[in-house]
Amino acid sequence: MANIQVNGQPIPSVSVEDNIRSNGKLSVPLLLSFPHSGESYPDDFGTNPELPFEILDFPNDRYVNELYESREELGLLSVHANFPRTYIDVNRNQHNIDIDMLTDGEDWYGRIHPNGAKTGTTLFWSKSKEVFDIYARKLSHTELKRRLAQCFVPYHQLMTYHIQQAYQKHGKAFILDCHSMTQFDGRLRGRKQRPEIDIGDRLGQSCNTAFTECVADTFSALGYDVKTNGRFLGGEIVLHYGWPEIDQNILQIEIRRDLYMDEKSRKKNQRFEEVQRDCGAALAEVKAFVKQSVNL
Repeated sequence: MANIQVNGQPIPSVSVEDNIRSNGKLSVPLLLSFPHSGESYPDDFGTNPELPFEILDFPNDRYVNELYESREELGLLSVHANFPRTYIDVNRNQHNIDIDMLTDGEDWYGRIHPNGAKTGTTLFWSKSKEVFDIYARKLSHTELKRRLAQCFVPYHQLMTYHIQQAYQKHGKAFILDCHSMTQFDGRLRGRKQRPEIDIGDRLGQSCNTAFTECVADTFSALGYDVKTNGRFLGGEIVLHYGWPEIDQNILQIEIRRDLYMDEKSRKKNQRFEEVQRDCGAALAEVKAFVKQSVNL
């Protein structure tokens, strides 16, 4: 198991909650992915010491894993990145590198296909909230390759393994990639208010239509303003694992942060428990849909 050092102690960079075997509940081919909810900041991050934690942590999907805590009683498996997305973003392509961040960037060992360099949102984030520099230094090839080896590779290895296990057993797989989003778009999108829930399925290319409709309709029935592909089509995880042509289906779910937390202070607000209950109710409906889809 790959580890990261946090406060001088090794912890797993990625963890798997395997509630299926531990509680004996009926196994269904439904998995949850939490790529951006990690709260363990590695000792070797080396960020700008003048950057307040609330700014450094701002891109993280804090508390999203807690919103779906009903996964345990429902007997669902989930994969968790324990590091923050700004350290390395497993929802980016491995080659999405901003060479201006690196010492000797032109000599990077891999390919370079940057996307998001202007907003600082590449594989290794350079900015928070589009304007605050995360680093006051250049990053070395050695430390970034170590992040890839210790964090990026294990996350995708575990995702691949568990999806394949579900697929082999049932002939189908369904994945919910769980995220949060800010109340308003960024500067380049005009700071417009976002829907409360945004479901991304790459315009129908990452899963069958019935799965998208199930998730969207479930949240709508709970009273939320839901859009499909309204702001986010789905990132690298959806692109990588979404293959409805072989009944491997994945959706990206974005929940607007102001519904359950104060975006500035990073603290839970008074609606947190209500949204958590709704996410639990939605997850139960999705599980029922998956069971019906595989005739369990």
